[in-house]
Amino acid sequence: MEADGYITKTSEPTEWVSSMVVSVRVDKIRICIDPKDLDKAIKREHHPMRKIDDVIPNIPGSTVFSVLDAKSGFLQIKLDDASSNISTFNTQIGRYMWLRHPSVGIKSAPEIYQKIMDETLEGIDNAYVIFFDILIAERDIAHHNQILKQVVELATCYNLKLNKSIESDNRRIRTWVM
Repeated sequence: MEADGYITKTSEPTEWVSSMVVSVRVDKIRICIDPKDLDKAIKREHHPMRKIDDVIPNIPGSTVFSVLDAKSGFLQIKLDDASSNISTFNTQIGRYMWLRHPSVGIKSAPEIYQKIMDETLEGIDNAYVIFFDILIAERDIAHHNQILKQVVELATCYNLKLNKSIESDNRRIRTWVM
């Protein structure tokens, strides 16, 4: 994670230091922080989190759908210096701070991510962010492909990385026609 630019070692005094929590899965290890004290002090965005039920009324007549999955969503968000400083955490080999938004732990992370993604896709009709997924819904393949092209170009412009395959079921960008 240090080599990838997600975290960096620090020896500077910091206002906050969280404990590190390790989540071990069959194929990977995830480093998380336990920022329960920090979470009490953080001001939340209070940005609405969209659910599929919020989108369905906006897509009547849609027959072609795609879902794009953002790769390591939170880790694509660069932190400013002040945010990195308060994201410091202890390990057995020293203290580290996050340079990217921690993947798990900070209570405001989903709202921040949703807000950034909503702002990024603003102006592209029928492209909706639902947590780490981007849903494209259109009435026909031609219109769908125009929107898909816009979203992929925007992702490229903003260096938003999308999963080439989805780990849970090994599917690529999922597209289906009704």
